[in-house]
Amino acid sequence: MPTNPNESKDLKPDSTGTRQPAVNYKFRDMKVYSSDEWMADGTKKYRQVYDRSETTHMRVELSFFNKLFDEDEWEAAITLKCFFVTGSQQTAIQKRELCNLAQKRKILKDENIVYVRDAWGNATAGAYWLKGNYIWEAYIDEVRMGEARFYVEDVGVAKNGENLFFDIAHIKLFEGDSQAASLPQRKYMSKFSQKDTRYVWGEFVFKNKTASDYYAEVFFNFCDDAGQFKGRSTRLVYVQPNTVGQPYTIYPAWGSDTPGTWVDDLYTMEVVFMDTLIATVPFRVGEAPEEGNVNVITDASKALNLNANGGGSLDNKSMDEILSESLAELNSLTGLQSVKTEVNEMVKLVRFYQESGKDVLNKFSLHTVFTGNPGTGKTTVARILSRIYRGLGILEKGHLVEVDRQALVAGYVGQTAIKTAEKINEAMGGILFIDEAYSLANENGAQYDFGAESIQVILKRMEDQRGKFGVIVAGYTGNMQGFINSNPGLRSRFDKYFPFEDYSPEEMFTIALAIFSKEGVKPDDAAAEHLKNYFAFLHQNRDKHFGNARTVRQVVGESVRNQHLHLASMKKEERTKERMETIIFDDVKEFEIREVKSESRSVGFRFDKN
Repeated sequence: MPTNPNESKDLKPDSTGTRQPAVNYKFRDMKVYSSDEWMADGTKKYRQVYDRSETTHMRVELSFFNKLFDEDEWEAAITLKCFFVTGSQQTAIQKRELCNLAQKRKILKDENIVYVRDAWGNATAGAYWLKGNYIWEAYIDEVRMGEARFYVEDVGVAKNGENLFFDIAHIKLFEGDSQAASLPQRKYMSKFSQKDTRYVWGEFVFKNKTASDYYAEVFFNFCDDAGQFKGRSTRLVYVQPNTVGQPYTIYPAWGSDTPGTWVDDLYTMEVVFMDTLIATVPFRVGEAPEEGNVNVITDASKALNLNANGGGSLDNKSMDEILSESLAELNSLTGLQSVKTEVNEMVKLVRFYQESGKDVLNKFSLHTVFTGNPGTGKTTVARILSRIYRGLGILEKGHLVEVDRQALVAGYVGQTAIKTAEKINEAMGGILFIDEAYSLANENGAQYDFGAESIQVILKRMEDQRGKFGVIVAGYTGNMQGFINSNPGLRSRFDKYFPFEDYSPEEMFTIALAIFSKEGVKPDDAAAEHLKNYFAFLHQNRDKHFGNARTVRQVVGESVRNQHLHLASMKKEERTKERMETIIFDDVKEFEIREVKSESRSVGFRFDKN
């Protein structure tokens, strides 16, 4: 009778009492890393979350205990598989296999812990791994033994030292046992008692900066005065979509339930995100504790201003530089000709008022109505406009605070006023951008809804603090007209309208080319012609829910994914540089152009590729 050489000779009973062959291994761990740099003690830079722009090959490290250590050698058939994961427990999880890496491995008898490493991806950063959830799975002799999940996020390419995901709101420290973070009250400390301190806890609060959802993996490294590593606390937080400006709180800690872990010394808590040091928090452990806030230092060794509201100043640029760069960015946008004309004329008028000594605020309103369909660039223009106001010296900071009804309205009378006031305070010196502002007023009139309370607070602050912040309300054209007419105070304060027209088919194709260029690819003639015709078809059959640039981004994203799937099915030697950089007709043919018979039109993609 044949036997498996990878199985030990011992037989152990299973749950049914039947004696089954015992395996020669015991799973230890699986970790993911992207850099092949070796760190101390034979480790790597293990992480779960990666920025797409940094991803090349995603590497996996499998480790298991050798049960035949110091006894015998044996062979293992090891397979590492990587999957793209979609869905959830509620909607059924689906996995698409990206790679299947098999190897035969002789396990030596002097290997107590066995390490197996492999990788998959592309040498060009950002070319293969797209935003999404992934999982590595490990098999020995076709038996699944472990997994490691990781996440790729994509919010754009950041400049050196720039964090596009979030801003730090504050970092504070406190002492307690292993459950101290769950207590309703805590005493913040700047110095800790050596004889009484158990865990040193951190309260790390950050404010989300992007409308997209993402996972934030933050490492908190505790080091002594000599820089020696003492301990690490890692936290993984899921940031919900459409929560720009919302605070999230993380509680890292290191220590013990029994005092004595800490000695009389100066320590630091280093905060690392996306392999970048974003803050350092020094603290002292000594004889007597002291209440207070710790000093928070950025990696540039500048104290973080914890009391700042909003985005602060725009680097150290002069106002002329900010204005010039902002206007150049606006004028480089595709389409939006009427908006560009309005803004450029406004800049000329403001400069004239300033040069002639006239009071700008008496001649000019910071409050504007943006009307148009989704995906027409309203948020982008609002962000640029806030910087233009800063460059003109009208606003102190020039940042943008994006909100919607959920961010302003609470469930009970009185709470809405507090919630709205907090957002206005955050927008001081900049612009409060209210998307889908018409949702604040229901169809029966704003007075019947909690949104009316928010409107009244906004109107009062617009009057009381005139010139200190601006308000831009945005939404569908028809809805916004009804919203402005729902309240006399709105009609009197919003006298400037910027209409955002739908992009033409030619403009949609221009936007697509720009996005393709960022992906490092371009369509060939056949693909380009098909996309032009498809955009013309979408434009001809559009309705008020037409997605404009959002639809273009979806089309480009699906085209690039199709290209990657086609490349993944090819042999490595068949993947020419030209094919890697070209979108062909096969990559875009799923976007069908067909007659629309129903009056209710929708835009969608056909995914049936049988």
